[in-house]
Amino acid sequence: MPATEAQILANRRNAALSTGPKTPEGKEQSRRNALKHGMTGDGVVLAEADAAEVDRRAAAFARETDASGEIGLALARNAALNSVRMERAADRQTAALAERVRRVEAEFVAPEGASAEEADMLRSEAARIAMFDPSKEAGLARKYEAAAERGFFRAIKELRQLQRSTDVSAIAKAQAEAARKSMGQMASFFPAEAKAPTPARPAIAAPPVAAPAPAKAALPAWNPAFNGPFDVPITIGRPR
Repeated sequence: MPATEAQILANRRNAALSTGPKTPEGKEQSRRNALKHGMTGDGVVLAEADAAEVDRRAAAFARETDASGEIGLALARNAALNSVRMERAADRQTAALAERVRRVEAEFVAPEGASAEEADMLRSEAARIAMFDPSKEAGLARKYEAAAERGFFRAIKELRQLQRSTDVSAIAKAQAEAARKSMGQMASFFPAEAKAPTPARPAIAAPPVAAPAPAKAALPAWNPAFNGPFDVPITIGRPR
């Protein structure tokens, strides 16, 4: 059945009355209406006390790790957010288990015929069993705590890696600057100091040349005089 004109106008008037919060405070309150534990999301639904603690820890982590720049500050805040979530998850588990144990102890009824000592032992055993909560909520709390712990240590690791790379870059830059200055000094020319002229060394007289020794008289050629022919022995044949 189609709506009448009066119904359409009434719907428009009602819609104009429920447009949601308009002030920043009202919008923030509306955003927090679905807040259950603050263990998930990007942190915009954290409780006011938790948000303040995240800001405090982010500043402290940045100082302790010498974080700087957008990346360093973002990693410090991520570590702070995960550390707060990790603690809140542990607190919720502790509180839930404490309440569970108290309820089990309060509702415990000793078996008929059990002595006081046996009743105390059975009550303690029931409380010990209640320390493990198999419910879905407890499982999610443990899951959130483990995820926050992994995120925290991952952010701290990346912060340290960033700091080491920054230190290496700073050292390399300082070494390059020192080398540049050293090369500049080596290439500079400074005015030389005036020095006294070096006196010339006295000339060293050459040693006297000894006169050549007189040549010995040549021996006369041996030319004996022969008064006639003479015999010369000659051997014919192969030498032995």
